[in-house]
Amino acid sequence: MVRWFRSEPMEYISLIVNEDAAHDCLADLGKLGILQFTDLNPELTPFQRRFVSYVKRCDELERKLRFFAGECDKFELELASAGTVDGFLATSVGSSSGAIAGKSNETGAQLLESHEVELDGYENQLKELNNYSEKLTIEYNEKVELQEVLEKARRFFMTDAPRLAVSELTSSGKKI
Repeated sequence: MVRWFRSEPMEYISLIVNEDAAHDCLADLGKLGILQFTDLNPELTPFQRRFVSYVKRCDELERKLRFFAGECDKFELELASAGTVDGFLATSVGSSSGAIAGKSNETGAQLLESHEVELDGYENQLKELNNYSEKLTIEYNEKVELQEVLEKARRFFMTDAPRLAVSELTSSGKKI
């Protein structure tokens, strides 16, 4: 797909695009695979750039997905592949069907926002379930411990206590 040969004619152009349409325009140009972008602000560090907040949001989404994958591994659940990233983006952003996202023609920002909300809800539910599971495990262990103590006390009173009472009576009878 990419046509990068030294013999092909190339031009250096400046493209000025409205900020609202920049994401969609650059996404469509990037799909062509015949462009190379030049950084006009090379002196800026990555943390000084305007898109840093989006990168941080994507990192947070990735952290949540790793958390879900870890929980699935803990319970040995099989995960089915959802396809490739390109296939996901093709069906989620730009297609009229919107099969995965549930909405048609959703922009990248809207898609990011909807995924953040959805994954945040799932993460909160999973953390809550983990807390309940931990509490139930602790309570179960306490109940099992109490049951063992009661069982040992029952055995003591059924077998050892009468014998000790008889020996106590006989030993006290000899002292009198």
